[in-house]
Amino acid sequence: MEKDFEDNQAVKKLKSLAEDIRFCMYTTIEDGKIVSRPMTTLDIDVEGNVWFFTSRHTELVRDARRGDPVTLIYSDPKNNTYLSVSGTASIVESEHRKEELWNVMTKAWFPGGKDDPDLAVLRVTTQEAAYWDSTSSKMIVFFSMLKAVITGSTPEGGDHGKLNLV
Repeated sequence: MEKDFEDNQAVKKLKSLAEDIRFCMYTTIEDGKIVSRPMTTLDIDVEGNVWFFTSRHTELVRDARRGDPVTLIYSDPKNNTYLSVSGTASIVESEHRKEELWNVMTKAWFPGGKDDPDLAVLRVTTQEAAYWDSTSSKMIVFFSMLKAVITGSTPEGGDHGKLNLV
């Protein structure tokens, strides 16, 4: 069933889906090629912005300083949940935000802690997203597809729609 969300409801839906998955493929275009790399979502704020840590020495920082477009792709096949988020990246120079986002697992990547000079705060300002969310078990999804094959209908695929975040 198609369900689109606007503004605050869109942000709530984004948070509920992405925070359960936590990891995304952070996707950019570099030299005319689509490039993706795994990133850990640290926070989704009340405006729907997605926050990450990254190294100051990555191409992500260069791209973010230019405000390049990015796509975040979240996937949880076990629960039939998928999310694609479009936005623009920027680097945020904020010691306060570093403090808020810091967690013990981050130290594995940044051994100097919150004061590590290589640590950069990356924000993706989200513009829109699309989601597919089937809360049904794999068995129910399978029987829905089987029924569709037998009856010539379209299987019930759960909820899907757009999240308009601007």
